Amino acid sequence: MTRALRPYWRLAWLLLLLGACAPAQPTRPALPRGVLTAAGLQLLADGQPFVVHGINYIRPTGADPATCAALQFGADSHCPWAIAPIAADMERLARQGVNTVRVFLDYYVFGGARAGDPHYDINRPLANLDAFIASANQRGIYVLPVLLAKYPQDHFDPASYETALDLHVRPVVRHLAGRPGILAWDLFNEPDLGGPVDARCWDWDNGAFAGCLPLANQRLHFIQTIHAEVKRLDPDHLTTVSLGFAKNYFRPLQADLRMADLVDVYAFHYYDNDPYNSGRYAAHWYYGKGFPDDQRQAISELQALPQARPIIISELGFPSETGSKRTLAEVQRDLHTALQVSTDAHISGMIVWPFQPEPQALLGDLFTK
Repeated sequence: MTRALRPYWRLAWLLLLLGACAPAQPTRPALPRGVLTAAGLQLLADGQPFVVHGINYIRPTGADPATCAALQFGADSHCPWAIAPIAADMERLARQGVNTVRVFLDYYVFGGARAGDPHYDINRPLANLDAFIASANQRGIYVLPVLLAKYPQDHFDPASYETALDLHVRPVVRHLAGRPGILAWDLFNEPDLGGPVDARCWDWDNGAFAGCLPLANQRLHFIQTIHAEVKRLDPDHLTTVSLGFAKNYFRPLQADLRMADLVDVYAFHYYDNDPYNSGRYAAHWYYGKGFPDDQRQAISELQALPQARPIIISELGFPSETGSKRTLAEVQRDLHTALQVSTDAHISGMIVWPFQPEPQALLGDLFTK
């Protein structure tokens, strides 16, 4: 070796030594190569059972809920788009064992605004959605998109089908069709809670008011239409509908259709009795046993249906702010109880609803213990 080359070799050895001493980077859990499938009561990823450990992702940590109540993917100037805080959240959530985030795709942001503005461009929010999905997927986290979020509650009639499909469903589903990092399509959030149309139909299974059955039938036919089109455009991804009450997969008994026949995965929400406007099961005419007995009943009844499907609780949470019935420590205790109930019942997972502003503080060791 010539004297002129010796300094470069010394530098190379020094760099190798520094590399050997550097702390190892955390191993990212790799997402399965294909889309998830279902076999009976199980979700499968690359043929292996998959259990959802998730959180509903509402907005980035630190965002002001007064001006940015929900993620708008760049469509609202009051809620500016930035991927850096989202990526930081995904990093923290991945370290806490989260493998799924559920995110709402606002109907107007993702196409619906074109009804009032023919020049509205959906490409920007779609590009930001791509960045969001990539950030989650890079950290081993699936995305469960909710279609038709903020959809007008009085537009379930057949005359509205084509508008919903043309403006929103088709462009979004075509854009994400077949993508491996998508857990499933959540076709609609809580269609069985018809209170915005008529307070007496807060549960479409309210037999005490005759107007609830037609509302239920109308919404079931709407979901049937949406499901058929999503499956036509994207036959590989699973579908679900997140219901406010688990029983509404097979009720009302007099309905034209059964929601259980329209999806690949059962998803339902569980809130007990706090806060009042989300407290449902503990005060409900059908349930009413309290936590966690109502959760167990909801699961067992879905498992008993002849249509065997994987089951996910897609929203479950408890508030802890001043005036709530639980402290944060008690919320964490009850989340552990809810997860244990779900684990003992062998369902396909649970997605926490974060009433608290910092999900990482809420979750604690829920998914890593």
